[in-house]
Amino acid sequence: MPTIKLTKSAIDSLKPTSRDEVYWDATLPGFGVKVTPKGRKVFIALYRVRGGKSRLRKYTIGPYGKLTLHHARATAQRVFAERFEGRDPAAEKLAQRRREVADRVDDLIEAFAAEHLSGVRSGMAVTRALRREVLPVWGHRSIHDIKRRDISSLVFQVAAQRTPNSAHRLLKGIKRFFSWCLGRAILESSPAIGIQSGYREVSRDRVLSDEELVRVINAAREMGGPFGGVVEFLALTGQRREEVNQMTWDEIDLDQRIWTLPASRAKNGRRHIVHLSEQAIAVLSQPHRGQTYIFSNTSKPYQRFNRSKRRLDALSGVNDWILHDLRRTCVSGMARLGVAPHVADKILNHQSGTISGVAAVYQRHEFLAERKEALERWGNHVGKLGTRKNRDASSQASEKRHLPMSALPSVADSALTYPTSAKGQ
Repeated sequence: MPTIKLTKSAIDSLKPTSRDEVYWDATLPGFGVKVTPKGRKVFIALYRVRGGKSRLRKYTIGPYGKLTLHHARATAQRVFAERFEGRDPAAEKLAQRRREVADRVDDLIEAFAAEHLSGVRSGMAVTRALRREVLPVWGHRSIHDIKRRDISSLVFQVAAQRTPNSAHRLLKGIKRFFSWCLGRAILESSPAIGIQSGYREVSRDRVLSDEELVRVINAAREMGGPFGGVVEFLALTGQRREEVNQMTWDEIDLDQRIWTLPASRAKNGRRHIVHLSEQAIAVLSQPHRGQTYIFSNTSKPYQRFNRSKRRLDALSGVNDWILHDLRRTCVSGMARLGVAPHVADKILNHQSGTISGVAAVYQRHEFLAERKEALERWGNHVGKLGTRKNRDASSQASEKRHLPMSALPSVADSALTYPTSAKGQ
C-alpha cells in the first residue's frame, strides 16, 4: 500500500481504482485515507492491540469532506494514545454503537416501569407521565443521546402546555428513571442532575371550617354512590383517599369496629389500625355498598374523582379545597378537641411526627386506646354539628316561612344526622 505525505491537495488528487486503496500518511504511521472504487474517501487508523502481533485493529475515523485532514489526524493521534494506555478504541466504539441500538428509551422506560415502578405506590402515575410525555419525543432514541438540553426543553414545554406542577412531577419521574439507569450500569452519569423545573411546591394549609364541613358532607350525601361515601368516610377518619377508596370488606371487623389497613396498601408500608366511630360505621352500613371494594359499584375501585369533585363543589358551595384537605381538617379538629399531637400522628399513620430521633427508634407504643377515644370524640363532634344546625334552623323557622323559595336552605345547609340503628351493626 502506498505511503504519501497526506495534504489536502494530495487527497483531492487521489483517483479511485477497481478496489479499495489505502494511502498511508508518511508523517503519522498508522494513519491513512481509504479510497473506494466509487471515489469515497474515508480516514482510518490502524494499530495493534497489546497481547499479540496478530491482533490488528482498524478504527474508522470518518469521511473526508465532513472531516478535515487536521481533525482526522488529531483523532488518529488520540486513538494511538489510548492504545498505549492499554485500551482498544475500535472495540469501545463498536460496543458504544451496540449500546445505542440496544438501549432505546422506549424499551428502557417499559423495563423501568415493570422492574421498579410496579411495586411503588406512585408507580402508575409516574408510568403514565413518562409514556404520555417522554415516549412520543424520545422513545425511538438511544438513552445515550439524551442530553441536559433535551430534558430541560421537554420539562418547560410541558409546563407551558399543561401546568407547572405537571412539569415538576414529570421532572421528578425523569430523574428517577435516569437514577435507575445508573443503578443498572446503563449510564455512567445522569444528564438530569441539577436540572430544575422552576416550580416550587407549597405546602397546603387549607382547613375546612365546621360550617363548610357540614355543607360538604351533606352535598356528598345528596350525591350518594361510591364518591359520596368516600368523602364522608374521609371526613370522619382522616385517612388517605386511595387507602379509603380501595378499602375491601375483608379489612373491616364490624364487631370490633376496626379497619385494618394492610402494609401492602399503606403509603409507608406499615400495617395500620383505624378505629371506626359510630358515625363511620353508619357510612359503611348504608345500602348499595360494593361486594369487593366497599366504595365501588364495579369490580374495580372508583376512578371518576375529578368530575365528581366538581359536582361536589357546586352542590356544597365550598371552593378552593381538595379531598386531602379533609385529612388536615380532621386532625386539626381533633387538636381543638384536646387530642394530643402524638396520638393524631398515629391516627394519620405518619412515619415520623412529633416523636422523632432516638425516641422514635425506641418508642413503639401504638396508643390504640387513645386513638379510639380520639376518633370517637371527633365522630361525635361531627354528628353534633348537625344537631346545632337543627336548633338554629328551628329558631329561624318562622322567618323562613315568609322567605321566597330561592332563599330557603339547600341540602348543603341541612343538618347532619346519623342513623342510631348503625350502632348495633
